[in-house]
This record gives sequence, C-alpha cells and structure tokens, in this order.
Amino acid sequence: MEAWIGRISNQFGKRAFVAALLAGASLAGAALGTASAATPASTMTPGQVQAELQSLQAQVAALKAKEQKTSDSVESAAQVKAIVQEVLNNSKSQSQSMGNQLQAGYDNGFFIRSPNKAFSLTVNGYLQFRYSYAGSEGHAPNTNYNTSGFNFRRARLILSGNVFKNFIYCISGDFQTGISGATVGNNNAFAILDTWAGYKFSPAVIVRAGSMLVPFTHVEYFSSGTEFPDFAVAEAPFDPVRSDAIDLEGQIIPHTFNYEIQMNNGSTSQDNGNVGPGGHFGNRPAVYGRVNFAQGGRISDFNDSPDIEWHKHLAWLIGAAAGYESQNPFASFTPGSTTAPAGIGTLNGNLTRFTVDGHAKYRGFAFNSALYAQNIDAAPGTSLVGTGHSSLFETGYYLEAGYFLVPHKWEIAGRYGELMYNRTNQHQYEATGGVNYYIFGENAKIQAAVTYVQDAQYTNSNLGTTAGSNDWIGQVQFQFKF
Repeated sequence: MEAWIGRISNQFGKRAFVAALLAGASLAGAALGTASAATPASTMTPGQVQAELQSLQAQVAALKAKEQKTSDSVESAAQVKAIVQEVLNNSKSQSQSMGNQLQAGYDNGFFIRSPNKAFSLTVNGYLQFRYSYAGSEGHAPNTNYNTSGFNFRRARLILSGNVFKNFIYCISGDFQTGISGATVGNNNAFAILDTWAGYKFSPAVIVRAGSMLVPFTHVEYFSSGTEFPDFAVAEAPFDPVRSDAIDLEGQIIPHTFNYEIQMNNGSTSQDNGNVGPGGHFGNRPAVYGRVNFAQGGRISDFNDSPDIEWHKHLAWLIGAAAGYESQNPFASFTPGSTTAPAGIGTLNGNLTRFTVDGHAKYRGFAFNSALYAQNIDAAPGTSLVGTGHSSLFETGYYLEAGYFLVPHKWEIAGRYGELMYNRTNQHQYEATGGVNYYIFGENAKIQAAVTYVQDAQYTNSNLGTTAGSNDWIGQVQFQFKF
C-alpha cells in the first residue's frame, strides 16, 4: 500500500507539472496570437498594451494557483502515506506486545495464559436445572405418596490450569440446593468439590493432593455428559464419589492406556446427597485404583456417554477398579443409603469393592455398562440381625444404550439395572427410557426420562427413590455448560 501511494503521488506530481507548462505555453501563445491577429504591435496604443499585459498576468496567476493545488495534493498524499505507515507500525508493535505478555480466548473453556503456556487459568462451569416427579407405592398400607418440584441438580464453577509450567491445580465448587433441605433463595449452600494441587513430572507420572474424585465408578467422569438426567439407581450404593486424598496417575500409552492409584479418607461425607458422620475425617484409611484401556478412539472420547461425535469407526473402552476402606464410614446400610433393608443391622466394618465397565460408540450408537460388587462387614463382634452372618455381599449392574435418530441433535435412550444381596431376599429392579435434544452438544441440551424402580433398596432425594417402595420417577432437565 505504501509503495502504491508513493507511485501515485510521484506520477501525479510529474504529470501535473508538465501539464501546467504545456497549458501555460499554449495560453501564452494563444494570447499573443490573438493579440497579434487582433491588433498589430506596431499599431497598439499604450492602453491596449497595458490591457494585454494584465490579461497575461491573470493567466499566469491562474497557472500558479493550479500548480499550487497540485503541490498540495502531492503533500496530502505524502501525509496519508505517513499516517498509514504510523498505523501499521503501531498495530504491529501492539500485537507483538500482546503476544509477549498475555493470551486470552475460548478453548473448551475461557482461558488466560502466557505465550509459552507456563502459566494458565481456564474457567469452566455448568448448571443442570430440572423438574422432578416421584410417586412412591409403599408395601405397607397407607404409605403411598408423591413429591414434585424444581431444583438445581448441579450448579458448578471450575477453575483449573498450571503455574511454572508443571505445577497444576483445580478449584471447583457447587451452589447446591439439594442438600440439608436447602432451597433456592433460602439456606443455599456452597460446597467445595474438586480442589487440589499437583505436579506433572511427565504424562506418565502426575502427583496430586487435595479433595478429588475417587477413581472407582466411570460415571463420575461424565456427570455432565450422560444420556439420562441422572445415574443408574443400581450404581449409587457403590460410588465413593470424592474424598481428601493423595493421588498418582498417568498415561502408560498416550490416549490408550492410563492408570490412577489413590490413598484417601474413604467414602465422602456428601455421598449422593446423603450426609454421613465425621465429615471428611475419620479412622478409615482407604486405597483405590483404576485402569482404562481404549481402542478405535481415545480415552477422552468416553468423557461423555452418548456418541455426539458420530464415530465413523467402532471405538470402545474397558475399565476396571478396586477399593478397600478399613472402616465403613456410614452407620447405615451402604454408602449412598439412609435406610437399611428390613432385618439388616448396622454395617460399619471393613468395605471391599470391585467394578468392571465397558463402553462403545459407533455412528451415533452408544453402549455403556458396569458390573459392581462389594462386601461390607458388620460391627466387630456382631452379626447381621437374624442371619448369624457377619458380612453382606452386594452386587449390581446396569446396561444402557442410546441412538441418535437425527445426528448430533435427537437421541433416544434406554437403561436396565438390578441390585442384589446374598443375605436377604431383597432384589431391586429398574428400567428407564428417555429422549434428549442437543441444542449445542453437551453445552446446551434438554433431557427427559421416566424411571420405574421396583423394591427400592435405599432412599435418595436426587434419584427420587424411597426405601421399601415401588417408585415412578419423571425428570425433565436443562443443561448449560461452558
């Protein structure tokens, strides 16, 4: 642009000057010719000569004015050229300054980071607002009732990133309305969730310490990316959720095989909305470990349960985990329950649990499943009421599938699960059907589901179950995520 402006200015100046000279000569010649033709010089009177001179002076003045205008145009072009150059230089200088100091934008979250990525902050958040209806049909007379209403299932804010390149951190919390009877605008509670700091020695060796998810059930890793408004009823009694811990994790084969080993305080005190004694502390050291192996895709492809990406080739993942807690932290049936089945005493001994899960995605079809097993001891020196046994072995599983009728937009899903105990005749069944509309992927979606639970084995306000009853549960949920 600068060269173009210069060439125009130079060419305009040269041509204008030549034109002025030619015009001047032409006008002078014409004037003299006219004067000569009109009146011979020898016969001109002094007055006529004076008039001819004044005419020529006027023409010369006009030529000078035109030349001055041309000169001003050339000067203006030079000024424009200088301004353009200054703007370009300032823009380049400021761009370089920004590049050397700070970068900001959106990439799966709003971020601020240094150009070498040694320092970063990413802000994420999501909320799930739902309407729920639960109708319970108790086995005893006059025990039928129903509940309904609006509430936030989750309303979370997450800050994460790194400092000095390899030090990593996460701070997250939930503005809950479903715990301790809290309601919107009255007794709202803010709960600290995953809040930890760590150091990344390499992709294969990462050490963390703080409050974090316990590496056991896979569903906790996609709590905002499920095919239903909530988890399977059969899953909750086996889910330790999160705890204060020291954690070692990494990728043995990048994106294909990873591991996580954790020492913690045992199952969280805020398990599925039910509060247990002792907070995060207690005489119950625990250890958990989990591995994941994926083929046809990455492990990160299974951070949500539906196949929104519409995998063109079959992708699958198999995971397995085990955990041991030296003392069951709950003076109740299992973690996740508030009411024990009839004939079961308080179980507060050691807790041992296992799980294996499988997942697959292919062209809009998604399959997710898990099998759980755990053994819970009675209090030392005691036995289960009326059985003579000192422990309870519990198993559960669920199978679910979803398919996009309209790719990336409309999905239907179904789920079936069971929960069983070896010391009682208790046997819980569940069946769920749902439909989902994805407005903008997992970032904005609407979900609706209906669940039937026969012989519910525990009470859970989030899932809508009531111990000792048959439950019909309806949920409509809107999710917004960034």
